[in-house]
Amino acid sequence: MYIINPSSYGSVFVLPKSFTSDLILASGGYIKALVFAYANAGAPFDAAAVAAGTGLSEADAADALRYWADKGYLADEKAPLPVSAQPAAAPEKEAAPAKPEKETIPLKPSKPSYETICLRLSEDAAVRELFSEAQMKLGRTIGTADQASLLLLYDYYGLPAEVILTICEYARIHNKERNMGYIYTVGADWSKRGIDSLEAADDELRRLENVNENWTEFARITGVRSANPTQAQQKYLAAWLGDWHFTMEMISLAYDEMMKNTGKVSFPYMNKVLSTWKSAGVDTPEKAAERERKFREDTLAAAAAKAAAKNNPKPASKNKTVYETPASYDIERAERKMNTTMPKLKKKEKR
Repeated sequence: MYIINPSSYGSVFVLPKSFTSDLILASGGYIKALVFAYANAGAPFDAAAVAAGTGLSEADAADALRYWADKGYLADEKAPLPVSAQPAAAPEKEAAPAKPEKETIPLKPSKPSYETICLRLSEDAAVRELFSEAQMKLGRTIGTADQASLLLLYDYYGLPAEVILTICEYARIHNKERNMGYIYTVGADWSKRGIDSLEAADDELRRLENVNENWTEFARITGVRSANPTQAQQKYLAAWLGDWHFTMEMISLAYDEMMKNTGKVSFPYMNKVLSTWKSAGVDTPEKAAERERKFREDTLAAAAAKAAAKNNPKPASKNKTVYETPASYDIERAERKMNTTMPKLKKKEKR
């Protein structure tokens, strides 16, 4: 028989009594996560902290946190507390009528919980087939976090299963089969742009392949070391080549202009350069060189004119009358008056 060692009470934490019944249905990893959470209740924590403290993978830790949050043991730090957990407000004498709240659209959908995934698997054969086919396309098993991402693309974004599987296959071809974040981002972007059929997906993949080929050429010319472009870089390159009809040579010149002025890779800066050239009709290296030459000449001429104006100030205008302040006295006039005018003295009359 065993008893609790009293010396172990030096550092304790409290677990809810209801946990004893819920732990029977929970897996060992989920139990580890909740024990870690209550042992570190003094500060907020996330899946990364739980994974580091328990040895679970970050994906399993995230699943566990969502599981216990759905059970009511955990709460999102930014989310409001349940009504039962909030302090009771003092009754007011006359409560003002509540104003109707405006409907808000969430900026980012929350991923479905473990229970939701299980429910969807049990009620919809199409979801089961989607998960099974996705594993075959990716060449690996998918955990709860990956299943949640696929289910969001299917339920929330409304992508057909065949389109989602097309993205999975494309990801595997480009060695991104383990990057579910990439698959989810591409799927969400396709949904927003209306790419929701196999025909539209095939067209988009052909465009992406063309962009990838152009990226290889761009990297070779400029010396960029990245093997694959980011989604933002893909969009920039596709716009420069497909929409603005710039050649790779002109894009390379814009890259040189960017490096000369910033010293770092900045596709938004390159976009400004190319946008300026497009507005000015500069579409060949010769026109770009001529524009640069004229810009330098104009700059030098403006600097020379400014220097000349500083060294040679403008003369006074001929039409401008210059007034001198007259003297308050005239010495020469006073002397002439004294020499020509003698005062006359009246004789005294004899009495």
